[in-house]
Amino acid sequence: MLLVLFFGFVALCNCEYVLIDKREDILEPEPLVPLPDGRIVGGWPVNITSHPYQASFHNWHRHSCGGVLISPNWIVTAAHCISAGPHRYSFRLGSHLWASGGTILVGTYLMRHAQYNASTIDYDIALVRLSMAQSVVGDTIGYAQLPPEGWHPTPGSLATVAGWGTPFAGGSLMDELQEVDVPIVSNESCQQFYSELSNRTGIFITDRMVCAGFAAGGQDACNGDSGGPLVVDGYLTGIVSWGNGCAREGYPGVYASVPYFVPWIKELTGL
Repeated sequence: MLLVLFFGFVALCNCEYVLIDKREDILEPEPLVPLPDGRIVGGWPVNITSHPYQASFHNWHRHSCGGVLISPNWIVTAAHCISAGPHRYSFRLGSHLWASGGTILVGTYLMRHAQYNASTIDYDIALVRLSMAQSVVGDTIGYAQLPPEGWHPTPGSLATVAGWGTPFAGGSLMDELQEVDVPIVSNESCQQFYSELSNRTGIFITDRMVCAGFAAGGQDACNGDSGGPLVVDGYLTGIVSWGNGCAREGYPGVYASVPYFVPWIKELTGL
């Protein structure tokens, strides 16, 4: 997943626990050994036609996070990806390469959720209004489908997460878009996995979060993937948010729960 060490958390963890977001500009002090096939973490390269809603969120013209196009005018991303005004950011759509191809647009309006809390990583979702409407163009640019209100993923359902993030904590960005499949984990089970960390840090799995990953680890999002999509049954289900390292045994990835935020998204965007 993406790794900004969250503010006071490093002091709390004594480097035993490393809470990360998925950006790649701050590295984890204890890098994991890369998997032999070196992808998103345990994933594979994929064409943009598989994820035509995927955006590369650039901070000063370099990939920093992911984003998801949900309409001609709106991108959804993680709140922790936004720290300044829209002049810093741009979005590349329609390319499997974060550094070239496709279409680049800028945002005119950035809104982090009003209840976003950087200390607890709760309500980690934001909306970006694009400077000009981006219509669907063939197979390379499209819109992610929001889930119907009341829908929630079933634990054990297979989810797909995509991004240009590093193949291991502390690694370098991937040039090509990557994806990996991970199972949905119930919030109750996820909290059990994170119980010791929660006791140390005060960070808990809430209703605003959804978890996905294997108990044995090995597949996950990582640095630079924050703000990107987690998709289940064709629905945008999660926005890459945080985790304890990348693909570690016993620590599923944690995502902002799109089903929870559908009313908020619709209210602000008019969708």
